[in-house]
Amino acid sequence: MKKLLFIVNPKAGLKKNRNYIDEAVQVFEEAGYKVGIKYTKKRLDGTNIAREHGARVDLVVCMGGDGTLNEVIQGMAEKEIATPLGYIPAGSTNDFAASLGLSSNPKTQAEFIVSHEAKPLDMGMFNGRYFVYTASAGIFTETSYSTPQKMKNRLGHFAYILHGSRELFRIRSLKLKIELEHTTHEGKYIFAAINNATKVGGIMKLDKEAVEFNDGEFELMLVEFPKNPVEFIRLAVKIFTQQFTGKITLEKIKSARITDCTDIDWSLDGEKEKGRAVVDFKVIHDAVNFIY
Repeated sequence: MKKLLFIVNPKAGLKKNRNYIDEAVQVFEEAGYKVGIKYTKKRLDGTNIAREHGARVDLVVCMGGDGTLNEVIQGMAEKEIATPLGYIPAGSTNDFAASLGLSSNPKTQAEFIVSHEAKPLDMGMFNGRYFVYTASAGIFTETSYSTPQKMKNRLGHFAYILHGSRELFRIRSLKLKIELEHTTHEGKYIFAAINNATKVGGIMKLDKEAVEFNDGEFELMLVEFPKNPVEFIRLAVKIFTQQFTGKITLEKIKSARITDCTDIDWSLDGEKEKGRAVVDFKVIHDAVNFIY
């Protein structure tokens, strides 16, 4: 009998009801898998579980939010585990799942997982730390990791909007130098991000045709610091309507070196990464086998 490792974050998002887990397990068992469930209890449990058990099974599935997926993929990538990985999104926003068009219904997504083949998926490397779909700094970035879990469980995505509205009154500029393969960007920015997704934070959206998840490239977005409130509003409208021109830079990159950023904290898939003087980024092409 085939073996399936089911890594579950029982505290993620709105779907803590045991019935959701049971429904997914039933789908897996009917597909011929012997299911072993491992629950995460603290930070990095997902990484440690995947690292220790991922190569011993035929399929790994994680259920939780983007942070849970980040941990599990990190464990598998570190050990170069080729076992196919499926994802049942059960967080508050599930940005990466939305980018891939994955269902948030556990039973439906479990059925999708057992009926589809895995495909290569790129990952990002940020100063030695893996991330799945976004590394960002600037406005609303802190919201992704500072919003209380209880608040997210009660209010879902609205919790981010409520908690993030405070940042509008303490906007700061990011003085950055970003060295790419063929060019360099240097200036003051309100937002900087390296993405492999069409949706980040429920705010930034890219055209699905512009993003390939295994092309060896991520998308760099830079939004220049506005001179006044009117310019800020114009920039916000451009982002919401996907008009990436003027003071907004959007380009595909394979690697980057970012300097002058010691006091700038980053968010990697919604998890905090402390600022450093130098940040080295590169794409890890075809890093994991992912079902999407």
